[in-house]
Amino acid sequence: MKFYINGIRRGLGKYLHDRLNVVETLEECDVFINCKHDKFKQVDLLYKACELGKRVISIGSYASDWIYHPKKDVFNYAVEKKALRDANSQMFDNGHEVCCLNLGYIDTERSCEITESKMTCKSVLDNIEWLLLHPHRIKEITITPRDKIHDDRNKDDSLVTSEQLRISDNLYDYTSMYAAQYKQLPNTYDIEIIQREINTLKNMHGFSGGQLMLQSLNGEDFYTGLFQLDRMPEGSVEADFNELNIPDDWEMARFIKEEGLTRTRLIVMEEKQCYTMHFDPSPRIHLVIKTNPWAFMTDNKWKLFHIPADGHPYYFDTTKTHTAINSALEDRIHIVGIAPLK
Repeated sequence: MKFYINGIRRGLGKYLHDRLNVVETLEECDVFINCKHDKFKQVDLLYKACELGKRVISIGSYASDWIYHPKKDVFNYAVEKKALRDANSQMFDNGHEVCCLNLGYIDTERSCEITESKMTCKSVLDNIEWLLLHPHRIKEITITPRDKIHDDRNKDDSLVTSEQLRISDNLYDYTSMYAAQYKQLPNTYDIEIIQREINTLKNMHGFSGGQLMLQSLNGEDFYTGLFQLDRMPEGSVEADFNELNIPDDWEMARFIKEEGLTRTRLIVMEEKQCYTMHFDPSPRIHLVIKTNPWAFMTDNKWKLFHIPADGHPYYFDTTKTHTAINSALEDRIHIVGIAPLK
């Protein structure tokens, strides 16, 4: 997709120019981002782009809602942005692929003296992406900042804004809306006890990462049946791995028995790992023992969701395409078993 952007010397226009696949002329582009405010020229360019059959996203302003200014008799900026908004509505109703993105203050050089809340250029780019991917036509949308943006620093000493942190926090709030492939189960298990049991297994087997079988064909083999199904002994199926390799009175054993699991494995996903996209022949049940804010599963719609170490098992329909990601600098530990047929 090729973009033409006007007003690229500074501010939002420059930010977008530096991150998108930009061409030099309006005629060459697929999408015109009508960014530069220069009196009524945004209106003229909108009309020209529509004549050329281009898709247009015009950068409007929340000020177009309030063309009266208590300190000015003539508030030209608001009127000019109101004209852009009306022209966009006219073109939209005539069938053109146009949208007016009305924004509040943006954190750029032009608004450095503004002490009110401001949104980041990145958030504007995120919303442009959302508009382009949306399956339906959107005439206009108005977005204003929620709270004051301040710079904070993460462990890598890179700048992160409070707006970006809020987006990442909100990801966890919406995971249950996005992820249709998993659900929390009612039983609970003592994660601290299980962590001690895992340490015992690590000491016994010199185990530090990867996988270890908690069930086997004979109750003694910690290694046969690991990883892909094609590594299982010929003639065996997952349900055949039903003998506990661990003491019957362990908390892990209680989890396996109460949930009716077979071929249960201890899986340590080491730092900075991602599995291939894949699907399994049967659903799984996961019990999260150790996690971090940057460990995720995906569903078949490629939505990320984070599973907490809250003592609850989680049922996954892993017969649909999915993967797991641990993008942190520490291990992620799950106990994973084959869910019983319902």
